[in-house]
Amino acid sequence: MKFKHVFTRHLHLHWLFTACILLTAACGRRSAYPDKLVQAEKIINAHPDSALSLLQTIDGQLENEPEETRMYHTMLTIKAKDKLYIPHTSDSLILPVVHFYEKYGDKARLTEAYFYLGSTYRDMNDAPRALKAFYQAAETGEKSDMNRLSGMIYGQMGSLFAYQKIYDEALRMYKISKNYYERQGDSLFYAGTLQNIARAYDGKQKKDSAEWYYKEALRIYKHLSYDKKIINISAELGCFYFDIGKKELSKSFLTEALHNHYRGSNVLSYMGHIYQDEGKIDSANYYFHEVIKNGDYRKQCYAYYCLAKLEEQQGNKQAAAQYREQYRLMQDSLNAITQSDMMEKLHLTYNYQYEEHKNYQLDRKNQIYRQYIYLLLSCLAATILLGIMATQHIRRKKQAAIEQEKRLRHVQEEKYRQSQACMEANERQIQELAQKLEEATANNDALQSQLLLSQKEMLELSNRQNLALQDNQKLLETAFHQSDIYILFHKAGNEESSIKVTEEHWKELQSALDITYSHFTDRLYALYPRLSQHELRICYLVKTGIPVKGIAWLLSRSKAAITVCRGRLYKKIHGTEGTGEKMDQFISDF
Repeated sequence: MKFKHVFTRHLHLHWLFTACILLTAACGRRSAYPDKLVQAEKIINAHPDSALSLLQTIDGQLENEPEETRMYHTMLTIKAKDKLYIPHTSDSLILPVVHFYEKYGDKARLTEAYFYLGSTYRDMNDAPRALKAFYQAAETGEKSDMNRLSGMIYGQMGSLFAYQKIYDEALRMYKISKNYYERQGDSLFYAGTLQNIARAYDGKQKKDSAEWYYKEALRIYKHLSYDKKIINISAELGCFYFDIGKKELSKSFLTEALHNHYRGSNVLSYMGHIYQDEGKIDSANYYFHEVIKNGDYRKQCYAYYCLAKLEEQQGNKQAAAQYREQYRLMQDSLNAITQSDMMEKLHLTYNYQYEEHKNYQLDRKNQIYRQYIYLLLSCLAATILLGIMATQHIRRKKQAAIEQEKRLRHVQEEKYRQSQACMEANERQIQELAQKLEEATANNDALQSQLLLSQKEMLELSNRQNLALQDNQKLLETAFHQSDIYILFHKAGNEESSIKVTEEHWKELQSALDITYSHFTDRLYALYPRLSQHELRICYLVKTGIPVKGIAWLLSRSKAAITVCRGRLYKKIHGTEGTGEKMDQFISDF
């Protein structure tokens, strides 16, 4: 017995010693980086171009290095390119890095990997995936001390929201970013965030707030003697002051930017307008031509439009016609580019929704498996709970009825919120508020004016969001109505058709409906979890627009049986008697 005890103690010591060796080896892996990788890591923030050159010199020398070294080399390469504003065109490099650090468990590196995954999707104009990656980065680095990186994460999210004109959410993100930079004591990034906040307020038409943040950012840049940023914000302030009608201030800032060799197309265009307003036609003409030399395609197009107007004012009809024709040609090209961009954005959105739907289905399957395990465990305690279940059955039934009523009321409220009637009601309120706003302005009631303006903006935002949702739904429905599965079921619903519908066809129809109508199947189960396969397929066919005769043919039932089933299904969901037509209307609106 004593021998056994001694042997066991020695065995424990042996495993403890082995674990210490392994832990020491694991902790020491990072110190074994190649010298050039370590050097690149040190200089990457200040000199990303030199860091990138160092990293590229060891590209082919890491085959025998540990996987962690190779992954970190890849992430540093992506980081250097990001700091040099080299656009990322594919996620093929960063995804393996993310997957590695998800398994490796290094939260600091994982946070950084998620950030550069978001940056990659940002450069690929895939806003949904970019936001998801940035949110993952923010969540992973939430309790860390990486204040600068956290500030950059929230700043990028703010910019993505601002690009989509969701200014309230953009401001929220920018202010979180500002707090991180303030905690870090990073004045330069702090000032840059103030400038972004000013832009967001400008987008919200809150000019006083925008002006304050612009001035504060300029004050900090001057304190830091950061000439490049001072020139940049001076140019931006010049454009801002022109838009709010302060022409003298605008000219002062724009002139300062131009004297410092800033040739941004916005500055040149605004100077053209200023000289046009002053009647200095030659100067205006010069600056509009400078826009054509220095601006992008869209700015060049606008410059031709301004030159045409300028020549018309001077009575030069031939020159005006030439400029207008050039403007028309470029505008046609821009319209084609815009249409192409819209289609690409729609394609990206559809792909994202499709992948999210697949992930959702996988999560749901895992949840079902877990429920089975919980059910088995519950069966072990069934003998104890039998007495309690009898008394609680009625209570649960009543509660279920109450919850069902809440869910149905929520469906109706959501339907109304996104309806044309709601938008028209909002429009009437907007008109009433506009009238009250005029009265408050006339009475010099600033507080009441601000309150009314805020209410009016909220209603207008609600209407814009509803319009966007309606447009997106129309696009999804159009794609569904043109899909092969939609056409197949409509053909198969004809008694003269020889098409045989298989289980795979039903699964494909379910997937198409769930994508088009946002988790259609799961929302039905949420209303009535005991929905049978037969009842579910009736709902699918009604939503697909198959007539009752076609439904009966596809499900091998009589029309009368389908009618009775639809009426029963309405009662199961609503708790009241209903007809098949009422059920059809409910499914169509669901």
